[in-house]
Order: sequence, then C-alpha cells, then structure tokens
Amino acid sequence: MPWPAPLQCGVPHFDLTRNQVLALIAVTLVLHTAEEYFTFPFVLPTLAQRLPPWVPMPSVDQSVSGLHTALILAAVLPCLVIVWAMISRIHGLFVAGLFIEAVLLVNAIFHSVTAIVAGAYVPGLVTAVLINLPAGIYVFHRAIRQHWIRIRVAWQLTIAAAVLHVVWLGAAAMSVHHHHR
Repeated sequence: MPWPAPLQCGVPHFDLTRNQVLALIAVTLVLHTAEEYFTFPFVLPTLAQRLPPWVPMPSVDQSVSGLHTALILAAVLPCLVIVWAMISRIHGLFVAGLFIEAVLLVNAIFHSVTAIVAGAYVPGLVTAVLINLPAGIYVFHRAIRQHWIRIRVAWQLTIAAAVLHVVWLGAAAMSVHHHHR
C-alpha cells in the first residue's frame, strides 16, 4: 500500500482559475469595504483621539453619509472593472484586477500599522488582516506560478499600489487639515 502524499506545509492546495481569482478579489474587496462602512461611524469618535495628528482621519463632524458614499464607490467601481475583466478576458483588464488586489494588500499593511499606532481597532482591520492579507499573498503567488504575470509585474503593481496609498493619504491629510481651518 503506497504512502499518502504529504501536504506541503499542512496547507490545502487550491488552484483557482483566472475568473475565480478575479471573483475572489471582488468578494474580499466588498467584505472589507462593508466592515469599514458599518464600523466607521462607531469607531471614528474615539479613534480620532487615539491617533497622532499626522495620521489623516475625518473629523466626527464630517458627514458619515459622505464617507459611506466614498466607500460604496470604492467597492462598486473596482468591482465593475473586475466584472469587465471576467467577461472580456482582456489581459490588461486582468492585470487591472491584480492592481486592485495589490491595493488591498498594501491597505492590509496600512490597517495593521494604523492599529498598532492607535493601540486600538481601526475600521477594516479584521478583514484586512484575516482575509485581504492572505488572499493577496495567494492571488499573487497563483498569478506568478501560473505565468499569468511575471514577478516583476507583481512588484510593479504592489509599488504602484503603495504610491497610490501615499498619494491618497496625502490628499486625505490635506483635506482633513483644510477642514479644520
């Protein structure tokens, strides 16, 4: 009787197709945005007091509905790109979907750092750490292993996502600073 094949690192092996990977990205994005949508109004008042002034946070008196609208757009627009990529099978749109994943991956790191700095829960932390971080690692590992993209492209997407995050943080900081004048 042959020995059973050993599991690599004890982790089950999942081989998702390109469209399944894109669907995974969309689902993780929606879950993360939903967590932020529902927790921001409750956490914002105390979180703003815990963070240093250089971390951009909307003030309590800023419109929650405006924040909710931004979060809805931040989920819907990328999901439209993902659906378009799934339907069209255009490689450039697939790479755009991977860029969305890179943004989620960088955002997971940002959430972790912000939670450490605040010493508290920040909206989106649970899905960022427990879903987006491992999903992002899986997606890029799968994309590189299947030769859907080269490792250089994965790094370029991640660096571009980090730059986008820095630009977003800068814009948010200027908006918050301008609002407090």
